[in-house]
Amino acid sequence: MMVLPYEQHYITTPTYADDLSRTIGALQQLQVLMSFSQNPTLADVAHLVLSMQQDFGSSEPLENVIQALVGQHLTSQEARRLARRARQEALV
Repeated sequence: MMVLPYEQHYITTPTYADDLSRTIGALQQLQVLMSFSQNPTLADVAHLVLSMQQDFGSSEPLENVIQALVGQHLTSQEARRLARRARQEALV
C-alpha cells in the first residue's frame, strides 16, 4: 500500500512544563503501548520493567536496551524474509 505525502501522520515530541506533566505523559504512552491488556495496571508496567532488568541488568542505559531490541527485531525480520524467499524458490 502506498502512502501519499498528505496522508502521512507526523508525530511531534510533546513538551512538558513540569515533572508531573512528564509523568502523566509517560504513563499515558505506556497505557497506549500496553493496550494488549484490557486495562493495563502499574503491576503490568512493573512486570515489563522487571523482565527488561532480568534481560539487560538494572543499570543498563535505556538507549542500549532500545538498540539491542531493535537489533533483535531486525534479525527476526531478516530471518522471516529469507524463509519466505526459500519457500517461494522451492515452489518454482
